[in-house]
Amino acid sequence: MASDSVIPGRLYLYLAIAPGAGKTCALLDEAHRRLRAGRDVAAALVESHGRAAVTERLKGLETVPARTVAYRGTSFDELDVAAVLRRHPQCVVVDELAHTNVPGSRHDKRWQDVADLLDAGIDVLSALNVQHIASLADSAAEITGVDVHETVPDAFLATADRIDFLDIGATQLRQRIPELYGTRAAGRALHDYYRAENLDRLRSLAQQWLSHHPPEAPTTPAQNARRIVVALTGEPEGDHTLRRAALLAAATSGELIGVHVHDPSGLTEPLPAWLEPQRRLLTELGGRYTQLAGADVAGAILDFARAENATDVVLGATRRTWAFEALHGSVINRAIRSAGHVEVHVIPPRKPPKHRLDIQLGAPIEHRRAQLSPRRRSTSWLLALLAPPALAAALSLARSSLGLAGALFCVLLPVVLTALVGGIRPALLATCTGVLAADYFFTAPYHSLRVDRLLDLVALIAFACVAATVGLLVDVLAGRALQAARAQAEAENLAQLTADTLAAGPHQPSELAETVRRTFDLDAVTLMRPSDTGWQHLASAGHPVPAAPEEAPYCADLADGTVLALTGSRLTEPDAHLLRAFVTELRQENERVHLRRMTA
Repeated sequence: MASDSVIPGRLYLYLAIAPGAGKTCALLDEAHRRLRAGRDVAAALVESHGRAAVTERLKGLETVPARTVAYRGTSFDELDVAAVLRRHPQCVVVDELAHTNVPGSRHDKRWQDVADLLDAGIDVLSALNVQHIASLADSAAEITGVDVHETVPDAFLATADRIDFLDIGATQLRQRIPELYGTRAAGRALHDYYRAENLDRLRSLAQQWLSHHPPEAPTTPAQNARRIVVALTGEPEGDHTLRRAALLAAATSGELIGVHVHDPSGLTEPLPAWLEPQRRLLTELGGRYTQLAGADVAGAILDFARAENATDVVLGATRRTWAFEALHGSVINRAIRSAGHVEVHVIPPRKPPKHRLDIQLGAPIEHRRAQLSPRRRSTSWLLALLAPPALAAALSLARSSLGLAGALFCVLLPVVLTALVGGIRPALLATCTGVLAADYFFTAPYHSLRVDRLLDLVALIAFACVAATVGLLVDVLAGRALQAARAQAEAENLAQLTADTLAAGPHQPSELAETVRRTFDLDAVTLMRPSDTGWQHLASAGHPVPAAPEEAPYCADLADGTVLALTGSRLTEPDAHLLRAFVTELRQENERVHLRRMTA
């Protein structure tokens, strides 16, 4: 990021509907105009592709040499950011903004290199095609039939001071193709990518995007702007749904919110493999992310949408079979039936990507249990080996009155105890020793492992099945309890970290109130301070707003007499515990900040 003493540079972009529209020539013409006006201009990276018009325009411009990078036996020219920073011209030309850098470069993407130059106070002239805009990549691919892998985030493009659209007609662009591609390749290009109808649709797509993204438009949605909630399932086609939701948000000047709902009973399950890349794409599209827990996915999304006063919910159409939906129900159908005043948009599926991802995701996270101590593991195996036979031997003294059924019911107790102490494996051993002990002491002939009666054999088999099932359930529940405790501890640590950041950072009261409300899904958050006439409200978010701290179920005294009043009708006991940890840490951090300011 730019330091306080450096004024960030300005970004000037040329947008075209397709390659060959004249972006590079337009960049160099603008560079020469600035040079004639007395500005210090340099060309850092220009893709000439051997075209005479580009080479001619490079004459008279100082060039910062590119950095040569070797990769897999081939050399590539990449933008030398360090060299540009050392030269530090007033303005620099950097072509092909959406370019992906060779591995080992300063950044993965060229637009990230440009961001560094802007932070250093250097103006940048650059260019891109409409298909390279992140929110339009899927729409452009549907038009041309060519998947787009290099994109620039809409949030970065929103920082541009000027975007010039090279509004070239389809006929004029098609006439250029033979001299750009050669006669042999031109025929195929004109028949496929450069068909007139394709170019016309790309032109309309670019004009529509520009109408919703004027330069210097505010990047923060207004307080009363529409909110668009999009469900992120972590499935491969989620990118397509997310981009369509971003277009809807842009068309309505609304705020984009991505929501992922996970089943609270699946604490040990890994997150979907595609979810993290979709969270990054959401950030690139200028949205924010929220994760919810709920067995009813549709209900959780709609409850969140109503709490956020969202007007629209965007869902991706499912590819699940009718049999699956008949068994588990349809999230889309439930959402439509329960939507009320919230509009539900269902995005049709698009063909899934041929490749999983262009980044290394790694293997899914395996089931993880808390590590048991060696002493506890040894105790569980001893219990499994000794407890069932010992109990059966003791119960054999009352064999005539207890019977086999009663003995088996009692032997189930050490199986459960073993599962609690050591897990499913010792519990299975306890099941086996319990069956053998019951057979030895309670089935005729006694004190042998023979079974003469069919009814006794059925009872032993049924006991083995029930004991193994109970042991498995106890093991799973114990594991879930450990995972829940770990998740609660991690959430408390995160709450403390959030409190530290909010207390120490330069946040406005209204921003603090809204952040706390969203973080804990509260009805209302109010910052108030005592005054001569009662309580003065410094900021509030949500409703209903309490008039005084005693009207709110949760309060925290912050520094300088300020009180944080919290109201939430959806709080559960774990939520309340986490909230108490948060407000306690927030109060303590405010006191530390206040003390440091007094002693500074």
